[in-house]
Amino acid sequence: MNSDASLEVSLKRLMMFRVVMVTTLLFIATYVEAVSETLYTVNPLYFVIGATYALTVVHVIALRFVRSRLLLAHTQLLGDLLMVTALVYVTGGVRTGFLLLYPLAVLSATMLVQRRGALLLAGLATALYGGVLALVRAGAMPPVGLADLSDLPARAIVYSVFVLGVACATVALLGSYLAESLQHAGVRLREVTLEVADLRGLNQVIVDSIQSGLITTDADGHILYANRFGETILGRSSDNLRGSLLAEVFGSPLLRPPELQTRAAMRALARLEVSYRHPTGRQVELGVSVTPLATQEPLRRGCLVVFQDLTEIRRLEEQVRTKEKLAAVGEMAAQLAHEIRNPLGSIRGSAQVLTAEPALGEEQGRLLDIISRESKRLSDTLNRFLYQARTPASPRHAVDILPVIESAVTLLRNGNEVGPDHVIQFEADAGPHICNADPDQIAQVFWNLVRNGLEAMPGGGRLQIGLHRNGGDLVLSVRDEGRGLPRDEQRRLFEPLAASGRAGSGLGLAIVFQIVRQHGGDLTVLSSAGQGTQFDVRLPLVSVPVPA
Repeated sequence: MNSDASLEVSLKRLMMFRVVMVTTLLFIATYVEAVSETLYTVNPLYFVIGATYALTVVHVIALRFVRSRLLLAHTQLLGDLLMVTALVYVTGGVRTGFLLLYPLAVLSATMLVQRRGALLLAGLATALYGGVLALVRAGAMPPVGLADLSDLPARAIVYSVFVLGVACATVALLGSYLAESLQHAGVRLREVTLEVADLRGLNQVIVDSIQSGLITTDADGHILYANRFGETILGRSSDNLRGSLLAEVFGSPLLRPPELQTRAAMRALARLEVSYRHPTGRQVELGVSVTPLATQEPLRRGCLVVFQDLTEIRRLEEQVRTKEKLAAVGEMAAQLAHEIRNPLGSIRGSAQVLTAEPALGEEQGRLLDIISRESKRLSDTLNRFLYQARTPASPRHAVDILPVIESAVTLLRNGNEVGPDHVIQFEADAGPHICNADPDQIAQVFWNLVRNGLEAMPGGGRLQIGLHRNGGDLVLSVRDEGRGLPRDEQRRLFEPLAASGRAGSGLGLAIVFQIVRQHGGDLTVLSSAGQGTQFDVRLPLVSVPVPA
């Protein structure tokens, strides 16, 4: 049986169909009466048409107030049969084509009720038609449109009723079968539609849940689709990406259409890495994998591009390589200590003994001073190498970093490393600036960073030093206005012996990096060519008060 919602839709359609049919009948009746020589004072057909309009209005009103849609359906179908019977009665339906309205009424019933109800309506239609004919022939009803009924033989009348009954029953059976098939097909279609919608929803959820960027392209390299995670990595919406060339979006000629198809076809070339310029200006390292889309047209198939953000992974790899080099330097330092320290101590001791000789000349004394001084310098260099080899214990006591940095800034301003064209600026927030740290090592971090900044500005410039809290971290920043650092040099900045033209041994920043990591902090650098360099040292803050 139809649901209330679908039954209500069918009832509304039946009302519309009834209005159209009655209106058409009204026009026909008006035309026939206009051209006919026999005029009625009042045409009985108009009563039938008017009654049909009135019943339709009643049905529309009842549709809003009666809850049982099935009751309304049976009421309307019964009313249709009565209206058809009245129409046959006033028009002489035995000889006219209005008898076809009975099967049409039964056919409309098959769309509203079940097969048994349709067959009952077919029998009722036959009974109504036969009853009217019998009453008119018996003289119980005025003939109106059936005036010639008395001239017909009884066998013709019975045959007419029989034919109508067979027609109505046949229409009821066929219509019910078609209506049930249509209903089953509609139910199946709705089920399939829901399944497809569920599959599409599941597919979208899976695609959006993948923690990798997904892009599909056509054969010419134009982007067709990008998933949500891919939009996040690229910093662009799917609507903005759609239709753009993949090579232009990634900024790599390795992803142009010919190269893209070649990489999709060859497994050995399917994986590559590109450097992507994010809309925010930062550089993102992407790992890209290209595979062909399985389509029905192999010659015009597009590509599936899967990509991940490897920036953090590459940064961690750089840290691992730096630590490996630090370990190598430490091993080398231990070997140097073993090979050089003892002979160096002997040389320095011998020079001191010779200096104490009373018969020593002025020239010999000057040479011995040079030997002693250079031995001390070589010893200091050796100690810096040894610092790389040893692993000091992690600091365990709370220290206020502000006095340490303030003292170092005071010494810096009054030292001979600051030229007349250098400007030293220091700013600190209200604090507190308490960290678990070694004050001497923090001071060493400060001196190594400011010396690098001064070396980057040999002709003078502004050196900005800052100490402020940022969330749960304390940030020590040192910014210069020097030449800046190229990207390749930034990658090797904290590697030992990678001075790249800077003054010094190339160990200063490597030592800074090691001290900061031992304190559980982090060190970042921001630099642009010609605009200077900024180092940010982040150390975790603690809430423990400094002991008095």
